Amino acid sequence: MKRRDLGKSACPIDRALSEVGDTWTFQILRDAMHGITRFTDFHKRIGVASNILAARLQKLVAAGIFEIHASELGNSHLYVLTEKGRDFHTVLSALRQWGQNHLFDDDELMTRVIDAHTRRPPLQMALTAEDGRELSPEDMLVVRSRPMDPIEAAVPVDTPRRHKA
Repeated sequence: MKRRDLGKSACPIDRALSEVGDTWTFQILRDAMHGITRFTDFHKRIGVASNILAARLQKLVAAGIFEIHASELGNSHLYVLTEKGRDFHTVLSALRQWGQNHLFDDDELMTRVIDAHTRRPPLQMALTAEDGRELSPEDMLVVRSRPMDPIEAAVPVDTPRRHKA
């Protein structure tokens, strides 16, 4: 079954998944956030076939997530995260926290991240309203608007939750 193209969807999640929505891409981005820049290092760490890795890296360059820089060695190049790529750090951190909270038994080893300055784990991430309330899925309403339009002019999207309100 052929996947439908999500690149023109009105949903930001669909569009994000069309650029980064597969296991290999998430692993590439995770490793890039930890300083990996060379094809051979991605290949060794992730263990993906070279042709798949090359295709994912090419797609991430085309999407503006990586830039290619010349290596000091002269015989290869480096994949360097752009600002758009570095912004994905928050997404990976949220996914990491979700995995830590729900996918490991207490006695299992896992990788964890800590603040390099304080040597303490980061606080749990949460969506927070302007008034400081933590937002749950039930607190969210999907609306449609252009980024340049005032949010007050946004039109609610017809969803099952909207009918319950």
